[in-house]
Amino acid sequence: MLLVDFINVGYGDAILLRETETPFAMLVDCGDARIGRSRPDGRRITAADYLRREGIRELDLLVLTHLHLDHAGGLTHLLPGVRVREFWTNYLPPEEMWGHTLSAVPGAPAGARCLMTSMGIYVKALAHLRSQKTEIRLIRTPCDCRRLTETLSAGVFLEDEELRLRQASIWDAVLSGAGSSGDLEALDGFINNTSIRLRLSYAGQEIELPGDVYASCWERHQLPPCTLIKLPHHGHGDALTSRLLEMLRPRYAVISVSDDRTDDCPSKKIIQLLSQFGVECFFTDAVPCQYAPDQPHVAIRFRIEKGVLMVSDV
Repeated sequence: MLLVDFINVGYGDAILLRETETPFAMLVDCGDARIGRSRPDGRRITAADYLRREGIRELDLLVLTHLHLDHAGGLTHLLPGVRVREFWTNYLPPEEMWGHTLSAVPGAPAGARCLMTSMGIYVKALAHLRSQKTEIRLIRTPCDCRRLTETLSAGVFLEDEELRLRQASIWDAVLSGAGSSGDLEALDGFINNTSIRLRLSYAGQEIELPGDVYASCWERHQLPPCTLIKLPHHGHGDALTSRLLEMLRPRYAVISVSDDRTDDCPSKKIIQLLSQFGVECFFTDAVPCQYAPDQPHVAIRFRIEKGVLMVSDV
């Protein structure tokens, strides 16, 4: 049996997958270290606390889809309590930078400041992983397939090689002192589309975990149907299109979003689109919506057993 837990980290991603017949466990992203305020009966939890709650002290695989804080910030609290055997990422800074203390330039734009905060957390995390002798793998090929266990496999995709290389160039320049806050602000504008996208296959069920890749970036491919999708970019208006849904035809969708957003997130247009396609929608936080229950929960759990996928709150 495979358990897939979409953890309620507020506005951010943290997805835990476990096999019950083997000790295998993997985590895709780890939310932010700060999960923010919630309603009085809210049940947000950090990724680190959730793994502790579930008794997980070792991860066979940790995947960081991209370097935004709401996906990478949780590394700070996660790594001291968990041993990681293998780590996947889409960018590695020069190894001499690992463990350094970084700070943003005073007065830098908000996007640049957040990215530097994220990189500061990341280089400390890389030093920690190195000390654990974690196998660190840079994902650089546009498409790859990995067998994770005898019954679970992962398609690994990067949607835009040019953007991956541009990201690396900007980070290398910034970390060497040659880059600028303007370069980081430009990176903040496209970094979502550098996300590692995963297509997981288990017992005849297909699960799409696309990070924050905008629909326009991957709908150009011919995509096979899936049973379950984690919507990219927290259900913003750029997350889905009719063309993408026509190809994927998911039965379930999960949106990792907080219940206190003041903007149109999750987008009403996206929620209506999912409804039109008959997709059953779930939110990691208790978002009031006519198409989904708003009962507070720690996580949304999907269970695949004997080829059948079932869902429940945790």
